[in-house]
Amino acid sequence: MSLVPAVEVVFHTLRHALADRMRRVWRAAVHRERKLRVGVDIRPFYEPLTGVGWYLYFVLHELAKYDDVELFLFGDARITDRGPKLHADIPANARLCSFDLRGKPWREAFRPLTAAAYVAWLMLTDCDVYFGANYFLPRLHSAIARRRVITIHDLTYKRFPELLQKETLQNLETQMAREVAIADAIVCVSESTRRDLLEFYDVDPTRAVTIHSGLAPAPAGEPVDGLPSRYVLFVSTIEPRKDLGTLLDAFEQVRDDLDVALVVVGKIGWKSESIQPRLRTRGVVHLDYLRPSQLATVYERAAAFVFPSIYEGFGFPLLEAMRHGIPSIAARSSSLPEIGGDAAIYVTPGNAHALATELRLVLSDDVLRENLARRGRARAAEFRWDVAGKETLEVLRRVV
Repeated sequence: MSLVPAVEVVFHTLRHALADRMRRVWRAAVHRERKLRVGVDIRPFYEPLTGVGWYLYFVLHELAKYDDVELFLFGDARITDRGPKLHADIPANARLCSFDLRGKPWREAFRPLTAAAYVAWLMLTDCDVYFGANYFLPRLHSAIARRRVITIHDLTYKRFPELLQKETLQNLETQMAREVAIADAIVCVSESTRRDLLEFYDVDPTRAVTIHSGLAPAPAGEPVDGLPSRYVLFVSTIEPRKDLGTLLDAFEQVRDDLDVALVVVGKIGWKSESIQPRLRTRGVVHLDYLRPSQLATVYERAAAFVFPSIYEGFGFPLLEAMRHGIPSIAARSSSLPEIGGDAAIYVTPGNAHALATELRLVLSDDVLRENLARRGRARAAEFRWDVAGKETLEVLRRVV
């Protein structure tokens, strides 16, 4: 069995990268042509998209709309028959930088070759700036990057370290001190996150920029089986900082006299053993991860939405609920009042009695419900991905 095909893939790719760099230098010198070359870490695309993955997806597709920008996407060095698999489509004019070894014999024997060649590829690509949408750049990209912009979504690991897994906490503590120190600019998805960044790190405030995320149009709804006729909705991964326990306590206080159910949408996260039995109690319906079209249906049919989270860097579920005109209640914590504005009702985190009181009010006062629905739709419309993409590009240009 020949070993040549895998070697050919590597060397053909490097020859192409070298030729591309020579053409680029020629065009810049002779024709004064110069595009902004942005290297993008796309590791969040290698698993089903959640918050960070969707953030990167929409920002990336907005950046791809600019003719004077070239996008180079870096994830795994190689693609084989066993993966990795992308869970998001990439812009047609972006270049995915991975050695495609699918169907090539003895591909595993060439891991050292592809690893070394990937470094050469990164250097030949010669990106002006690297964009890390998931807190920090991978070690290899970090070693190559001349300029870098990272996005910080929240600082839970600093504000509430007890709410994170030990491994996650150690990784963030180790990586972030270095990354924050050397980043040319830091995008924060809310002013709340920016304040936390400046509190916990010695950062020049001019390097930290708040850029609110956007909200994509809601997809057409898809049928979802088992939904109650009238229900309060919670959407998020189930983990300690989401404080689902407080909502369950409040729900038990109003369940019978309001004749309402509770629908919980989200995967079971870490340290949620005590919550799981309560998801099987009377009136509670637990749905796992849903496709966006299914989630749209669940939002549309909800009587109210509750987001009792102790800490959020942004708070997409609250914004999505308001977009659907669902009267919403949120914890008065972190970024939630910033995102919800005057379109939601706020309660003290962890106060089940206060939450139950507001639930009774929202579910029984039609005038209040109509006002919250109207204000919620208007508020959600202010968060646009085209604006977020434009402002992110301005930051990338500035550091170059």
